[in-house]
Amino acid sequence: MTALSRRAALGLAGGAAVTALFGARACARTESAAGAAAQAGPGFVRDDIGALRHVLVHSPVLEDYPVERETGGLIPNLSTHWPDYVEQHGHLTRRLRETGAEVLELADALQGAIDAARASGSFEAWLSGVHPRLSGDADAVSAATLLGRDPNRQYRLRDIGGYRHDVSDSTSTMWTRDASFMTPGGLVVCNSLSPRRLRENMTLRFALMHAPQLAEYPVVFDAVAEGVILEGGDAQMVGPDTLFLGVGQRSDPRAAPMLARRLNMDVLAVQVHKSEYLTRHQPAMGGGALAGLRVLFLHLDTFFTHVADRHVLCVPWFLEHAHAGEDPLSEYIRGARTETTISDSDAASALDFLKEFGKVTLYRAGTGAKEELEDMKLLDYVRDRGYRVTHVGGRSPESGQEAFTAFMRDTLGEMRRQASNVVATAPGQMIAYDGSPLTQAALERDGIEVTTFPARELWANFGGPHCLTMPLRRD
Repeated sequence: MTALSRRAALGLAGGAAVTALFGARACARTESAAGAAAQAGPGFVRDDIGALRHVLVHSPVLEDYPVERETGGLIPNLSTHWPDYVEQHGHLTRRLRETGAEVLELADALQGAIDAARASGSFEAWLSGVHPRLSGDADAVSAATLLGRDPNRQYRLRDIGGYRHDVSDSTSTMWTRDASFMTPGGLVVCNSLSPRRLRENMTLRFALMHAPQLAEYPVVFDAVAEGVILEGGDAQMVGPDTLFLGVGQRSDPRAAPMLARRLNMDVLAVQVHKSEYLTRHQPAMGGGALAGLRVLFLHLDTFFTHVADRHVLCVPWFLEHAHAGEDPLSEYIRGARTETTISDSDAASALDFLKEFGKVTLYRAGTGAKEELEDMKLLDYVRDRGYRVTHVGGRSPESGQEAFTAFMRDTLGEMRRQASNVVATAPGQMIAYDGSPLTQAALERDGIEVTTFPARELWANFGGPHCLTMPLRRD
């Protein structure tokens, strides 16, 4: 798994047979569900902090296959110590169950979807469109096969000699929030950015839409059908009528007004990276200092999450207009372009990123009408509404050498270890990675109960507990 491999795409380009078989059902389900949701009012997930009752996860196993073809990689991933990776994710699922939440494994949901499609006679056609190398033996295909866990499909040799690649690495499916997020009325099926995960995410979309275990959850918006890039790590339910959405980096800015109209919710678009639209043909991250910043602030949940009612955990400095361009990383970059090998152009791009980062635009429920908020950034917006704030690293923005040193030495490291990427299991109760003691202490001082687990191999792959869980129902 590469550093950015978990951020990907949910749809499969082309595939007329797949569209013909499943598109009509998906659209009908989406349209009827959207109408029902408008009538039903708040339901499945009204906010990001309610008591967690049902959650979708995908636990890695030792038998997972670490080879994929789309990036041209020839050598299996060797940078992760896989037994620790599997063990650490196991800590998360145990913590979730200890809260009383029902944990649904994606592998079980996918097998349920396969059984249902096989019974209806449609599975072979779907398989032919999405996994053509498996279609000649459709009766033998199981969830384990599609997830790359069937040893008979790993490291195979062809009759004419050489390696045969049947199924790509799907271990990044572990980040289940990439694929979908739940609203009061039902699921928003996402459409992620990275081309390398097209088949993996099409498989997950198949499970979301057809698994009996998920039948009670209607699809209210399908980003694949709508043709817009959208990733669940950028979405946070703030209340039954409000959604926060990170845009410009892994989610298309055009998705915000679309969701405001379709879901009949106010959508606050939070600029992560400035862009007019996203396609899979664009370079994913660029290079140099700017690329490093874009990885650090990958999704909304990598720098901002809710931990209690009107109480957020977020990184310091970057989400307040008063500090735009006057933050420690900007100071570092301004010096580094003369002291290191950062070029003037790379430094300028990175400084522009930080100055613009976190700006907000509101799209009104029902109409999608755009409401400019002048120079307001995200933290300005929530503070204006009476929110309490806990900062990653435990320190508010302050000037001076000592504060700069503390940010570079301590806060930046906890940011990288996904300190703000946490999942609430009830108001004021949350699960976080171990390894961010300053942030944990700050949360506990502010009355938040924090449960941690070891996650060295997990955080190294640029995701946290919020990314690893897709809540299906909260009280």
